Amino acid sequence: MAAPELMPPRGISTQNFEPVRFDAEAVERGGRVGSVSLGWPLWTAQWTLSRNITPDMSDEWRAWLLRRRGAQRPFLAMDRERLYPKAYRSGFAGLVIAGTATGFAGHLASWSQAIDGDGNAALTLTGLPANFPFTLGDYIGFRWDAAGSAIGSFDRRSIVRAVGSVNANGAGVAVVSVEPPVNIQVVPNYAIAYLNEPSCRMRILSGETQLAPLDRRLKVAGGTITAIEDLRP
Repeated sequence: MAAPELMPPRGISTQNFEPVRFDAEAVERGGRVGSVSLGWPLWTAQWTLSRNITPDMSDEWRAWLLRRRGAQRPFLAMDRERLYPKAYRSGFAGLVIAGTATGFAGHLASWSQAIDGDGNAALTLTGLPANFPFTLGDYIGFRWDAAGSAIGSFDRRSIVRAVGSVNANGAGVAVVSVEPPVNIQVVPNYAIAYLNEPSCRMRILSGETQLAPLDRRLKVAGGTITAIEDLRP
């Protein structure tokens, strides 16, 4: 089984990339609001295409969307605003893993998660460059092979977002507050954590996805792509 296909990188005009929670809320007579979670938070996204994309971009999007076959085929999606940590938007050239002469490519040596009494999640990450900075909005990705998949296919993906700023210590270890927490019932402990173009697996929401008609240049004049995370072991 091959990894899901990436989205076309060109032609996006606007983006909304946020997790959605499935909660039930109830207001008591005294004014207290109660809430209970009905499921794990999932990432949702909506992208609009520019009305001024080129004919070649139009062909790319039309072909990519056809290959999705509605919601049948998953794809890999990422927050286009944060493909790399904010401090290194162009990549990690010149960085080395703390205590070594090995270049840092974005893959981490190990990760673990701790949840406090209030449900807040903190990831301990190792194998970073010394003093590596995490800022609000940076992503940590996880990738692994599904049972029965070819080794190295990495056909399963998940992401979390940093909600606190912190620097790694001199040994390349950082403790980062994240949301949503890593779903350890789905993401195995052997999943590889990484920082270079973190992505999650999504499927199209067919009823909310549509390309605009062709304009006088015979290319799509915009459109909307809406999708939700498909999180599975």
